[in-house]
Amino acid sequence: MLQIIQDTIRQQQLFPAGSVVVVAVSGGADSLALLHVLRTLAAALKIRLHAATLDHGLRGEAGAADARFVVEQCRAWGIPVTVESITLASDADIEAQARRARYAFLARAAQQVGASLVAVAHHADDQAETVLLRLLRGSGTFGLRAMAFQVPYVDGVVPVTIVRPLLAVTRAQIESYCRENGLTPRHDATNDDTDYTRNYLRHEIMPRLLTINPQAVAALCRLAQSAALEQDLLDSLLPDMVTDRLTRSETPRVTIERSAFVALHPALQRRWLHAAVTRLGHAADASYERIVAAVQVALTGQVGARVQFPHGLWMRVDYQTIVLETAAAQPEKWTILLPENAEIMVNIPGDTSIPGAAWSLRASLYAEQYCARLALPAGARVLLRTRRRGERFAPLGLGGHTQKLSEWLIDHKVPRALRDSIPLLVVNGQVAAILYGAQWPIAESFKVGDKSEVTMYFDV
Repeated sequence: MLQIIQDTIRQQQLFPAGSVVVVAVSGGADSLALLHVLRTLAAALKIRLHAATLDHGLRGEAGAADARFVVEQCRAWGIPVTVESITLASDADIEAQARRARYAFLARAAQQVGASLVAVAHHADDQAETVLLRLLRGSGTFGLRAMAFQVPYVDGVVPVTIVRPLLAVTRAQIESYCRENGLTPRHDATNDDTDYTRNYLRHEIMPRLLTINPQAVAALCRLAQSAALEQDLLDSLLPDMVTDRLTRSETPRVTIERSAFVALHPALQRRWLHAAVTRLGHAADASYERIVAAVQVALTGQVGARVQFPHGLWMRVDYQTIVLETAAAQPEKWTILLPENAEIMVNIPGDTSIPGAAWSLRASLYAEQYCARLALPAGARVLLRTRRRGERFAPLGLGGHTQKLSEWLIDHKVPRALRDSIPLLVVNGQVAAILYGAQWPIAESFKVGDKSEVTMYFDV
């Protein structure tokens, strides 16, 4: 087994010389064997080890005892260790919640010790189970690639790389290694609970598959490798104009031109969306069904249409772009947009529809609820349009003093990506209102007074 792991490390280039490696250790056979193997190879690989163990708070004293066991074993082997205990909220998604907490902890531990690599103990049997789980969920080809030997984890404060040195060895080989080297791992009784889907596959389904094909684990792992190669091919086919946009900006957002997205082959459309979600740190939660639904909305949805992914991630449709972003970067629900350089005549009074948009402007002689109330000259020419270079605005309350509209947008923290698409209500050539926020800012010269000729209420 040691030779297989050495070959894996060399072929996959998992550990550059001089690396500090955080090793995830639960105390079970897999992680204990991993720590022992890396301790054996550390000098030859020129790496330094730091163990990390997390008590999820789900097993009471048993979980605490496992953590103490890891600390004692690391002390005996001269390996520094980080220990943390947490309490998870009780809900139906406890497995996913525990997984997210575990990887977030490992990323923090890596940051604290200056490591960029986190080694975990997934092995070939885990890989086979993952392929089966993805098959049952209908995850598509991307899901069938299952786990990679190394993959970036970007959900933490500092990105780290997750590496899997044991992915080419089986559970049986690991258990044999533990016996041969006098290792006495802990046993987590929750791994025997077949109410959990993965445990049911492990204890009930896999043994039956092995009676049909004794090489079922190897066959499922080969399927994962083939799927990974096909996905790499799809990645290589994504045009530069698309992949260039797969970078995180100042805000957690990824964009693509709608025209470029529409021109892609359907397989590449799905691949782009999955890659964008991955860049934003939530690949594990991007289900096949959600990706397919998002593609459909991106292709056919009106401006403003949205698709929600788990953990506060959204896809939205703008006039010229498809945007993937976290809730922190997402415009508020009342943000409305126009195409850049748009100019639309407004019906006074009446409704004005916006071509291709999911909103319209309503002008009324009276309304109890409204976004802006303006005093308009009789026969005024009222337009909806976007800003123009050098345009100025005289906000209410400044006595008619003007400022550059660009400065106003910056002062009011309007996201840069939205500034050229924010609608302006322009009356006889002057900016009368900015359609941004729950209550629209209006210009001093259009405030309602006792001598106003026509008072008009605007809403969407």
